[in-house]
Amino acid sequence: MILAYEFEYVSQNLVLENFLKVISEEFGVAYEIHRRDTLTTLYVNADEQKQHEFADFISSNLPVSLFLRSSNAKVVDSITGEKIKISNTAIFLPFTKKSLELARDEKSPYFNSPFVPNEVGEYKNIKDISLKFESKNGIVIGSDSKGYSDIYRRVAKVLADGEKVKIDTPNGNFTFFRVEKGSLDGLKHFEIIPTDLSLVQKMVNLKNEEIEALATLEKPIIRAKVNMVYESFGILPTKRVDVRLANTLLVQFICEELKKNGVEFLVKSSDLLASHYRLSCDLDIPKIPDIKISVLENGEIFILNTTKYSSQVLLKGLNKFKEPSIKQFVSIIKERDLFEKKSSCLYFSKRYSDSILYHDDKKGVLPLVDFPKFPNIAEIFRTIKKQDESGAKLVKNYKKEFLELYKSLQKVKIPKKGVNNLFNTLSFVSLIVGFSDNFKDAAEILIQKAEDFGGQKGVRIDFKLLEEEKINSSFDPYKLLRSAMSFKLAGTDDMTLSFGVLESFSYFISDIADAHKESLGSEYITLGGSLFSYPLIAQLCAKNLLPNHKICFNKELPIEIS
Repeated sequence: MILAYEFEYVSQNLVLENFLKVISEEFGVAYEIHRRDTLTTLYVNADEQKQHEFADFISSNLPVSLFLRSSNAKVVDSITGEKIKISNTAIFLPFTKKSLELARDEKSPYFNSPFVPNEVGEYKNIKDISLKFESKNGIVIGSDSKGYSDIYRRVAKVLADGEKVKIDTPNGNFTFFRVEKGSLDGLKHFEIIPTDLSLVQKMVNLKNEEIEALATLEKPIIRAKVNMVYESFGILPTKRVDVRLANTLLVQFICEELKKNGVEFLVKSSDLLASHYRLSCDLDIPKIPDIKISVLENGEIFILNTTKYSSQVLLKGLNKFKEPSIKQFVSIIKERDLFEKKSSCLYFSKRYSDSILYHDDKKGVLPLVDFPKFPNIAEIFRTIKKQDESGAKLVKNYKKEFLELYKSLQKVKIPKKGVNNLFNTLSFVSLIVGFSDNFKDAAEILIQKAEDFGGQKGVRIDFKLLEEEKINSSFDPYKLLRSAMSFKLAGTDDMTLSFGVLESFSYFISDIADAHKESLGSEYITLGGSLFSYPLIAQLCAKNLLPNHKICFNKELPIEIS
């Protein structure tokens, strides 16, 4: 009897295949592993009884990965295709279910150990580990299960008492402390670690798909909005935080002790903070790739920040492209095998210049639409005033209605080396409609207001090209600004206005895609760049594109490649 286990695994990093190999060999069945595109198939040949036993074994031992989209099993008559050669993955992974079970098993040589080798991944011989806890009262060394457990309890007690502890991790030294009022004030870089997955929604709003993603093998970071109840306590200085679960056994065991002490959330910060306590380990192990993700309502997952979990084959050749937008477009073409297809790329970034591009197998990649930048606030008002009579009237009415805001805008510092992208234009919009007085966070504030909007429809803001009848043109930022100013003067509330900006952007994207399909024959619309890291923006664009277009994002590569 041959059973075929099929897995839709969107990465070529061989992590899944390595796990399937180890699980099959550990159970002791005859197997073959095949892969075609994103479909990995494990063929198992055994009698019916053993197949039932193996099915239970694999379901309890195969980790759930961010890159694993779906799975099923079916009986087949024969094994088809060629099996693949599986080399060990060089990725250093967070702990797995099996390694955690070994660390909790009193009969295991790894009982209570802060580091246990996973089934797959890059690992050196891990044994004879010593933990050192330094405090005001001296130094405590733990080098066996009893000593480890004692140190976990000591560290948890200190953290529960409100102290800060510096802890050595594979990715560097970080300061950990409990979440309490005032403890995060002034921090620039921090993550929130719930001491248990069940506690996550006590602090933040997450969809079921996001909660499931947090618990996956990769232990990703998700940007989340603080819920209204927790916000009302006045504990956190921000309305959005980066959330993740413990990604090392050392921190996991400390979290378990903290939960016993009633501590629900821990802060992990890379800021330089004073502390009387330090926990270190004499083990030298590789870094664990930190992965940030965004999850859409349909379960689509975007990688935001790292290529460390990606197949290096996909990265080959991308460095020859200097322009980030072209590099991103080519990366999607490679991942989706669109080399012989006509496709368009709508690239919008927070860090790099935006561009709208087209590709076919004869012309290659052609940039079609670029995005200008503004020199300063004063020039914006001068230009609008000179454009036409209605522009002059608009500026006059704006100055009359919002004189103090107009005066304060002249003092806002604008970076001299700005990039040509829509994100910077949104920063100017946010400043001019009074959402922010700081250019650095202005666009972010506008987007957050749009995310907080509870309605179904925003106002219609102008997103236009300078020459609308042409495909090869430039974006006209002044029409966007004039439109936003008009709605501000009309008394439109902040959230409706901000949502209208993003919703109108999605209509603009849809109009561009329609034009490319009609005039260039584009079969696919690819979306890239960090602006799509915001689920609201990605979802609005997808909503308007899907009825008429095939949309493609990156699968395993990040949506913005540095």
